[in-house]
Formats: sequence, C-alpha cells, structure tokens
Amino acid sequence: MSELIDARLVSGTDPNGGSGEATKGTQQDIYFFTSIEDFPPGVGDLSLTHDDAQGFYDYVKQFNTPNGWYRDASVGQWIYEETYDNYLDDYGFDAAKVVYHSGHGGMASNGVFSIPVGNDWGGDHWTSSNDMRLGNEYARYVFWSTCESVRVKGGQSPIRTWQTANLGLRMIFGYETVSVDNGDYGRFFFQEWNKNKSFSTAFLDASWRISHGQEPAVTACGATQAEATDRLFNERLFDAGRASTTWWWWRWYDRASLRARSLDVPAGVRSAKFAAASARDLAGAWTDRFGGEARLVLGANGAREVTLAGTAVSDARLTDEQAVAAARQAIERYRLAEHADLALDHIRYDRHAGASADEQVDEQVRERSVGFVQLIDGVPVVSPDGGRLHVRVDNEGTVTGIADSTRPVADLRDASAAPPRPVPRQRTGVDAVSNLDELFGESLQRRLRRAAAGGRVPSAVRVVPDSTEVGYAVHGDGAVLVARREVEVDFGGGLAKRYVLEEPVS
Repeated sequence: MSELIDARLVSGTDPNGGSGEATKGTQQDIYFFTSIEDFPPGVGDLSLTHDDAQGFYDYVKQFNTPNGWYRDASVGQWIYEETYDNYLDDYGFDAAKVVYHSGHGGMASNGVFSIPVGNDWGGDHWTSSNDMRLGNEYARYVFWSTCESVRVKGGQSPIRTWQTANLGLRMIFGYETVSVDNGDYGRFFFQEWNKNKSFSTAFLDASWRISHGQEPAVTACGATQAEATDRLFNERLFDAGRASTTWWWWRWYDRASLRARSLDVPAGVRSAKFAAASARDLAGAWTDRFGGEARLVLGANGAREVTLAGTAVSDARLTDEQAVAAARQAIERYRLAEHADLALDHIRYDRHAGASADEQVDEQVRERSVGFVQLIDGVPVVSPDGGRLHVRVDNEGTVTGIADSTRPVADLRDASAAPPRPVPRQRTGVDAVSNLDELFGESLQRRLRRAAAGGRVPSAVRVVPDSTEVGYAVHGDGAVLVARREVEVDFGGGLAKRYVLEEPVS
C-alpha cells in the first residue's frame, strides 16, 4: 500500500530552518518584501504583483512577522543597494534571510539585470545587479518574481549576472524569459513546497502551473560543485549560513511541443461537469496501483502526485522517443487513462548547468517530463493547471514520478456555463467572429489601457508562439469552452510582460 500525504493538511509547516528557539510571531530578520504595480511616469504599470507577494507573505506570516513590505511609491533604490540595504537593521534587501520582489525586470545583452523602482530617491527610478551587494549581512535567498532575472541561455548565466552582487546568497530564483503577470506565484510556491519538494522544484513547478510558455530558473552556490548541486536540488529549509560563491549551479524548465494547437471552434458542447468524487477519493483509487515504497501526495488543488524513484545521476543519452514510450507504458501499467481521454502534448526538460570562475560545465537534461492533456469530447483542456498528466522519466529510462490533475467528466452541455456578454450583435460569440484575433481584441485593449496608466503606451505586442488555442478551461468542478492566448507586451526601455487572454466561446 502506498503512503498517502494530503498536502492540504500540512500547510502549516514552517520553511524556516532556524534553531527553533525563536518566539512565533516576533520579528526576527527572516522575511522582507517589495512589490510594485504603480510605477513612475514612463514605465508601464502592472496588475498582480501585490497579489503575488501577498501569497508568499500570508504563508510565512503564520510563523514570523516579516520585517516589512514596501509597495509602489515607497520602493526606492536604497532598498537594494549596499549603503542602506540593511537600514536600521530591519529594512532592505540585506536585512532578512529571505527577500522577495515582484515587479518589472529586464536584462541587457551584457548580462546586467535592472529593475525600475517606485520613486526616484536616488536621482532616478532604476537599480541594477551591478549596484547591489547582497548576502554580506542577512540575505540568503532572493526571489526575483520578474522577467529575465536569472537568464541561462544565449550566452547569459547566473554567474555572469550575479557574481559581483552575491556576497553570500545561497539561492536566487527568477526567470530566463519574460514572465506572465499573475497573482499566484507566491501562493503556488508553498503549495508545491508542502508536497515535500525542494525549494527549486517547488519554484519551477509553481511557475509551470501558471504558464507552460515561460521558463523559470533557479541558481544555488557552494564551496564545491557537489555542495552547489546538492543545495540546488535538495535544499528545502531556509538556512542562515552564508554560502561560498566558488561554485554556481542552476536549473530551469523549457519544453518542446508535440501537438498542433487546436484553433477550430467545435460544434455542440460548450461546457462540462466533472464527476462528484472528491479529490481524496481519486487519490485513494491510486493507492493500490503503486508499490509500497511509493509516496502519493494530494495537492491543494486536488492534483495527485506520486514519487516512484529518485532521479538517477547518469550520463546515459535518453531520446525523446524513448521517454514518450516509457511514459505510455506507465500510463498503461498504472491504468492512468481509465477515466480520461489523453493526448500527447509536450516534453518538459529539466535542464541544469554550472560554473566556477575557472570552469564551465555544459548544460545537460536531468529529467524529461512527458506531458499529456485531457480531451473533453475530443477537445483539449487549455488550462496549464488542470486536465494534465505528467510522467517524469530520467536518463536511465526510469519513470520517477507522475503528476495527474485530470478528472472524470460526468456531464456535457451544449450551453456555456456562463451567459453570453451583452455586446453588440455583430460581436456576439465566435460564430460572428471571423478570426481569433478579433475575439481577443477587447481583452487585449483592457490590458493595454491598464499598462498605459503609468504614462507609457506599450510599443509592441506579439503573440507567444504555441499559446493560441480553443479548448476547455478548468474552473472548479467544471470546464468551459474558451479561446486562450498569451501575448507579450513590450513597454520599451528593456521591459516587457506576458498576459493571458482567455475569452469564453458561446
């Protein structure tokens, strides 16, 4: 019988690896936050950065009162730069063990990461990785919930960007790509961490639940290659020890799509209702399928995850075809398609690489996750956080884990689960729209008006490749037919942001 862990019942676990002598709820230089939505004139505004930080803040506040949370116009350069980054021994990005920033960010071709701040305290409203010196006081973990904060491709690397700034940080979290404006990053991080995942895996998996098009990245440091890699893949309690920056190791997710996007509007069915069985009932049905050493975790959203084996450290060269074959065999062996029709969707690569001042280790694929999407009446689910089955396969061809958020469908309906919007007749429903661009137009304009509130009109908008699709969006116990697309909005000045456009099909 497999072990079943309900992550919803252990959501009060403290991530701080302190001595245990501190008094709960007192200020202890553990956490500090900044987030910006309303930027100075000339910088496009954002919408959900406060929600992002709030999710992280609400979780850790159960155990420690954070030193502070600065928002919008209260966020100045001084918070991040050496002179005042531990102001009054309480405030700033080197005043606490774990610091979290959500806002704009971008990286120049020379590897310098820059962020706009909320006021011009220092003479302008920008600061950069070149101006920072973090980790020589309290900071050990930095979360940059921004675009391009930890780049790993195109000649960039974390050691290039952060070597001068890092004076003792253990881990840095961020993105290779432009990221999606979303309020769930902080909340999802601790949902994933409570599944007994390491910090880096929790961060990568939380980001993947928001978008499969962005590429989250994490780096860790240590005195040796072994120490840095162990910290990167295994550390899961916030530690106050200063890290050596001799060796850096980083990992990130990216993907290869294996399925053409569905752009046709199907006839008939517009919504679906899932079976009434609870997520715990679904998990219970799993427990007799795996060996006694397997660990089954039930997530906060009802998704089931099972760990079957550790990831092998191997130089074996597994092909994508071999990974897909292993995944299909696992689906058959463990009867994972009994209640859901599945289609092969993508392969997600867990890549890693590293470097010291004198040595560079080329990137390798540590593990592949073969992704399948649930079909409802032959139409795919488009939600990244529902209707998905992922089978992890290491380089030896061993299936190491499975994550399943599919659910049995109980009812199909020809009517949408929501009434149509009261819009002019010529713009009602997809059948009156000649193409998807027209359907997304109103939603995009709302986003652009919000972004332009800061005084800068976005200079360009591009569609994120492989992001446009017609399919089912999972909402609670049902699914509705929608058109979904991600767009990347260029604000100029090296700043951009991605947005999800999702419009119901009536």
